[in-house]
Amino acid sequence: MYRDNPSVAVVDAPGAGYVTTTDLEEQIIAPRGEVHPLIVAQDERDRLHDLDAEYLILWHRVSLDAAFFERNKTCRAVVCASVGYDHVDTDAARTNGIAVYHVPHYGTEEVADHTLALFLALARRLQGLQEHARDGGWDWRVIGAPRRLRGMVWGVVGLGRIGLAVAQRAAAFGIRVVFHDPYNHPGVEKALGIERRHQLDELLRESDVVSLHVPLAPDTRHLLDGVRLHQMKQGAILLNTARGGLIDVAALRAALAEERPAHVGLDVVEGEPAIPQWLRSHERALLSPHAAFYSVESMAELRTRAAEAVLQMITGAPVTSAFPVA
Repeated sequence: MYRDNPSVAVVDAPGAGYVTTTDLEEQIIAPRGEVHPLIVAQDERDRLHDLDAEYLILWHRVSLDAAFFERNKTCRAVVCASVGYDHVDTDAARTNGIAVYHVPHYGTEEVADHTLALFLALARRLQGLQEHARDGGWDWRVIGAPRRLRGMVWGVVGLGRIGLAVAQRAAAFGIRVVFHDPYNHPGVEKALGIERRHQLDELLRESDVVSLHVPLAPDTRHLLDGVRLHQMKQGAILLNTARGGLIDVAALRAALAEERPAHVGLDVVEGEPAIPQWLRSHERALLSPHAAFYSVESMAELRTRAAEAVLQMITGAPVTSAFPVA
């Protein structure tokens, strides 16, 4: 029997920094539910099995496995405070009648802008130029031989909300945009003025820049493995602001040695936050710590949408602030 004033747990990992206060969630959900923050380390996940909360707002550094959905008898729904939901065993949730939602429509601008920022920094060699200037130099020739942006080919892998926003931004620089997305509607390329590539390998071979904008799933894990990385154009730039597991980080080391790609801009890395030291120190790698989503406005939007979705479930209203996981 569910309570008239259900419990809502906002779940985060130690040191992740997403949940420092639940004031915003409380403002939205109270008085229809009681909101409680819960910090759970990865090795303490058993604490979740007996968690007495009907609804969870789950941040991405905490995962829910099949054991949680089989053993917890209180939870009715999980709202992932994120676009991705690969940290949740959705099959087990479905089997045990627990709904899982995510928030794919927040922060689109931030992630797209961050993707372009990584690209511009790499294309214009800003890291090397800054180090040169800080060391007392002032010689433009240390930039090497960068390419003019106009006329480049940018390959967008996954033309969802963020992929489309990136495509529009790239086109504004005079870059020719091609994309690969087998799930997108036929003819969308005509409406957008970009070019479809039915085979990912074809896109990799012709693109000067490749950016990834697909969810992490069994069929996309290591989407770019050693074979596919080797198919990239020599000298290309690879950008990932989606999920780290899309790129085989072990294979990336050899690929960078062959300059296929020559430069990488990564906001997400497989196994994060445990990043290999070789990658942290690589002179042709530009890293940011899973920060592409973040701005003051996007964080407020994400927290608001997740809390509104829980309130909609509590009150029996249609859930419009989050979307069910397929």
